[in-house]
Amino acid sequence: MITVIISARNPVPESTLERNIRKTAGSPIELFMINNSEGKNGLASVYNFGAARSRGEILVFMHDDAFFMTEGWGPILESLFAQDPYLGVVGVAGTQYLFRDNCSWTAAGRPFIKGRIVHDLQNGDFFATLFSPDRESCEVVACNGVFFAVRRTLLTQFGFDEQTFDSFYFHEMDFCMQARKKWRVTVTADILVKHRSMGTYDKTWQKYGQLFLNKWAAELPASCTNAVPDPANTIPAAKASLKGKLDQRTIA
Repeated sequence: MITVIISARNPVPESTLERNIRKTAGSPIELFMINNSEGKNGLASVYNFGAARSRGEILVFMHDDAFFMTEGWGPILESLFAQDPYLGVVGVAGTQYLFRDNCSWTAAGRPFIKGRIVHDLQNGDFFATLFSPDRESCEVVACNGVFFAVRRTLLTQFGFDEQTFDSFYFHEMDFCMQARKKWRVTVTADILVKHRSMGTYDKTWQKYGQLFLNKWAAELPASCTNAVPDPANTIPAAKASLKGKLDQRTIA
């Protein structure tokens, strides 16, 4: 079984999000949409709360404004974890290199950033952010938090650091840094996720980014590749308009 855990700002029964998850899964799932309407709890705390009550062998953590565009994502995850007993975390976007002095997971640029995410914004914009053109799974050091799946065994060994990351940022990167000590972290191109918002890079994000850098100072830079990015000549992710090319309607 797969358990999906979501920190929900507006947990409505039979919502579009719930219908989307259940209709596209293709496998038995357990769904926890945990009420965090007042935003008092950081995602690390909510995820630990949900994980402690879950029954699934694979735990999926995702944002409450993310939707699946891939039908049958459940069997895809089950196959990935079954094929590699050392695989601990699977995301849809991530990086193969983290700098010592820059907390952004996209800072290394191409070809170090991997994966793709579709953005379907309220202003009508509909486009894909193509971090890389890869069509196979790629090993990374950290995943983006919009969607990532974790082998249950990891949650019995360590959890999310809710003391340090008590807001909405860097909990997933911290988790990946813990996981990669013994497990493999990858990005898959076989699951496509649509996000209804863009990231926020404000003072709060910067604060927790510095906490992340401080915590992992002894292990940064972190890399799973022999190449080293040049911070003065990074290549950003590409963007491709999807209007008229893909159905913009959410599967529900």
